[in-house]
Amino acid sequence: MDVDEYEIIPTSPIRKIERRIEQMESTSSASEVRRLIDQIIELVKSNQVIINEVIKADNELRTELSKIPSKIDSLLSGMNEFMELLKATSAEETASDVGHEMMDPLVKKMSELVEHNKKMVEINTASLTSLSLIDKRLKRLYLQQETIARR
Repeated sequence: MDVDEYEIIPTSPIRKIERRIEQMESTSSASEVRRLIDQIIELVKSNQVIINEVIKADNELRTELSKIPSKIDSLLSGMNEFMELLKATSAEETASDVGHEMMDPLVKKMSELVEHNKKMVEINTASLTSLSLIDKRLKRLYLQQETIARR
C-alpha cells in the first residue's frame, strides 16, 4: 500500500517570488523594447539632420555653380573684345615697324585661352546636370526616410 505523504508549506513566500518573477519578466523586456525604440527614433532624427544638411549644402553649391556660366560668358566677351583690340592693333602695327609675326604668338595664346574657357563652360554645365541628379536622388531618399519615420 502506497501512502501519500503531505507537507504543509506556507504559500505567501512562494507567491511573493512568483509575483517578483512576473514583474521582472514584464519590466525587463518592456524597458529593453522601449530603449530600442528610443535608439531607433534618435537614429532617424540624426539621419534627418544629416539629410537636411546635405540638401542645404547641395542647394548652396548649385547656387554657386549656377553663377559660373554667366561669369564665364562675361569673361569670354571680354576676351573677345581684347582679341579684337589686338587684331586692330596688330593691323596698325603692321603698317608701322612692328611685324605681324610678333603678334601671332600672343593671338595664338589668347585663342587657346578662349577655347579653354569654352571647355570649362561645358564642364560646369555637366557638373550642374550631375548635381541636379544628386538633388533628385537626395529628395527621394528624404521622402523615403520621412515615410519610414511615420510608420
